[in-house]
Amino acid sequence: MKKIILTIALFISLISVASAQFTIGPKVGLNISKEHYGNELIDDDIDFKRGFNIGIFGKYYLSDMFDIQAELLYSQQGYKSDGILADYAGSFTQNYKITSHYLNIPLVIKYYPFKLIYIEAGPQIGFCLDYKLSSNYSGIDELWDRYKDYNSVDFSLVGGIGIDIGYGLNVSARYNHGLTHTLPNTDFKNRVLQFSLTYNLWEF
Repeated sequence: MKKIILTIALFISLISVASAQFTIGPKVGLNISKEHYGNELIDDDIDFKRGFNIGIFGKYYLSDMFDIQAELLYSQQGYKSDGILADYAGSFTQNYKITSHYLNIPLVIKYYPFKLIYIEAGPQIGFCLDYKLSSNYSGIDELWDRYKDYNSVDFSLVGGIGIDIGYGLNVSARYNHGLTHTLPNTDFKNRVLQFSLTYNLWEF
């Protein structure tokens, strides 16, 4: 919790020292997420899970071709499966779902090869607020013991493309490539596609 508070304080301080070249506004969008295991997908039955992202952004104008943008986003992630999941007693269940809740803070450089189109890339730190396994299995509480010790911090690389559609609105598509294991002693890592809309609410 202290890490989250300090990071939010840093984000606010960056906003407070900005000049007239700074823009702030809301951001909202759709997530399509999955988790990756090593060099392969977790199993053949893993499906993408839909979620959403919502938060605020602050953008600083560097030049006609470059901006730097920081964001503070709630992001709902995870995956779902129709496959088989075993518990310690050897029983099995189907139709399970992992839902993870993150507070993500990306910092991206935006490059404008054309006036209204930009390419963005940069690092992201995320704080896992909750990580839940849900299923129709009656022994889900005992099975959850395998998943409750999630990693609280997630590091990612992000990259994407966006378009300024006018009236202060921007639409973007971004890929988040997780570098940190979501669960200790495993190779599970986040993979998220984000489709978002931002609005330039205030300019300073």
